[in-house]
Amino acid sequence: MLDAGRSLGARALLQLVSAGPMSRAELARRLGLSAATTTRTVRPLIEAGLVEEQPPQESAGPGRPVRRLAVVARSVTVVGVKLTDDTLYAVLTDPRGQVLASETRPLAHTDAVRVSALIASVVTRLAERSGRRPDAVGISLGAAVVGRRTVVVASFLGWRDAPLADMVHEATGLPCTVANDVRAFAYAEAWFGAGRGRDPFGLVTLGAGIGCGTVVGGEILSGARGAAGSVGHLPVDPSGPPCEIGHPGCARALASTSGILAAAAGHLGCRAQDLSLDMLLSPRARQDDGVDGVLRRAALAAATIVGTFIAYVDPELVVVSGEGVGVVEAYREDFDAQVAALRHWAAEPVPVLTRAFEFDEWARGAGALALEAWTRVAGDR
Repeated sequence: MLDAGRSLGARALLQLVSAGPMSRAELARRLGLSAATTTRTVRPLIEAGLVEEQPPQESAGPGRPVRRLAVVARSVTVVGVKLTDDTLYAVLTDPRGQVLASETRPLAHTDAVRVSALIASVVTRLAERSGRRPDAVGISLGAAVVGRRTVVVASFLGWRDAPLADMVHEATGLPCTVANDVRAFAYAEAWFGAGRGRDPFGLVTLGAGIGCGTVVGGEILSGARGAAGSVGHLPVDPSGPPCEIGHPGCARALASTSGILAAAAGHLGCRAQDLSLDMLLSPRARQDDGVDGVLRRAALAAATIVGTFIAYVDPELVVVSGEGVGVVEAYREDFDAQVAALRHWAAEPVPVLTRAFEFDEWARGAGALALEAWTRVAGDR
């Protein structure tokens, strides 16, 4: 066992090199350790087969070639699971976030016991396909989660106070971590994606709901009750239509998929279920002033959420994703103008990137959380 100080250093070091190769000098700087302490911390991780030294690379200037440390690709595999109201998406990833295999299953039953059993069967299937037993499981879903273990409320599944992590651990025998899907997605982006090395970093998702994930100092902000980033019902336009629970002009009413489709259906005189975002975003549909107005209003509502987040947090970068990201891309000029209007006159502009959306990315985010939990255990060895 490592002593307490070295154990904490080992955990942090594993987290850093899991996100990408790094030199000893950069690790020392990021961890606030001396060169000697960094070397002492690295040695047992190399001996345990968790970290390896890559072949030397030529340095940019005079001096010795740079040797980088990286997590051993075969040292761990984790399963990430994303739950929606009717589908389970799962991926098996290595410690670098590379997807090795994936599975998609319908949720024929949505009670927590049978969902846990389905997760266990998917883990078994992925283990068979990969030829090795995964080391941990991460689960993400649209819910308030406390302690990365208990789903306090997941309205779309009808769950309250479901001890999902314990149930899946019992069904699989593997350590399990559970988190809100937006926060898990943000964590994956901070470890492996555009947010790597950006601190603070923010992710805003547009889709069935509106959510926000914040990563500060490499840690995802969950809040005291697991509800940090629940921005969907923040008021945007008091004169706007109400959401499904009666909030007038909130972000969800204006910029969620259901809110956009409902507003467009009202204008076109059809049923919302007969429409899709892709249909509305087509050049032909946008020639209709009413449809154009609905989409533009949605983009401005999203911009208000992003601009407000920037004003409060002052992040280095914000990524916007989700199935509704096409609305932002179609009205990017209006979106950027609204974000800029909310910026303090003395503040520097914050870059806002849009990211293509795939449900597998949500599952990969859950895998990142499982990987983070694994680094804590591995760092204590």
